[in-house]
Amino acid sequence: MRGRGAGCAVALVMLLAGCGESADSGERTPTERPTAAGADGRADPGKVFTEAELTAALLPAKAIGEKARASETSLGLFDLRFGGGDWGNACEPPSRARVELGRLRGTSAENTVRPDPRAVSDGDPYVSQRLVSMPAERAGRYLVLRKQLHDSCSSVVVDTEAAPVTEKHTAQKLPDLGDDALLETLRTTGGDEYDGTPHYEVEARVGGVLVIVSAAADKELTLSAAAKAVRRVRTELYNVS
Repeated sequence: MRGRGAGCAVALVMLLAGCGESADSGERTPTERPTAAGADGRADPGKVFTEAELTAALLPAKAIGEKARASETSLGLFDLRFGGGDWGNACEPPSRARVELGRLRGTSAENTVRPDPRAVSDGDPYVSQRLVSMPAERAGRYLVLRKQLHDSCSSVVVDTEAAPVTEKHTAQKLPDLGDDALLETLRTTGGDEYDGTPHYEVEARVGGVLVIVSAAADKELTLSAAAKAVRRVRTELYNVS
């Protein structure tokens, strides 16, 4: 009887210790956020790269998945006012930031990687990546302006053909990714098409290269792919291990 009582006591202690962590709770243990160093202090801050150099530094498809395939690479002069939502003229401070962003241009290379090359519908997984080259000071200014834009006008109503929709913008600093980095989140609601599903994008700076990565609603894939892309830029373009 004593042995049986001791066993029950142990079982009770284990049950109490596990309270709140039920297998049916549906809660996931947060994974450790990926990290990657930058290149400040170890690279020429004024150095810029060609389209060919940027193309060679894009993350290879196999870094996303063994069967992944990349689209054709798009090249050109990237106008940094675009991307990450439609602020329009809704807020005066952001409109000034948008004007300055429009002056920050750089050579770019971009493509899209599909983990499953057969899955090409809108809702199927993908990773978009873009590298933009400019002097390091200008690249740092770009991230400052993007943060101002998100903080000053976090909620915007946008007119569409069907119905007005509301965009919710946030930008969180990622201190352990590159030399500077932001995790931008966009949630759009309204009409029949938008349900508030988050869209994630990382914008990181490695020296004078902006690394812009998104896996749409997949936050973990966005962060992990961005960290891999930052490491590749650091080694391939700046020769820093």
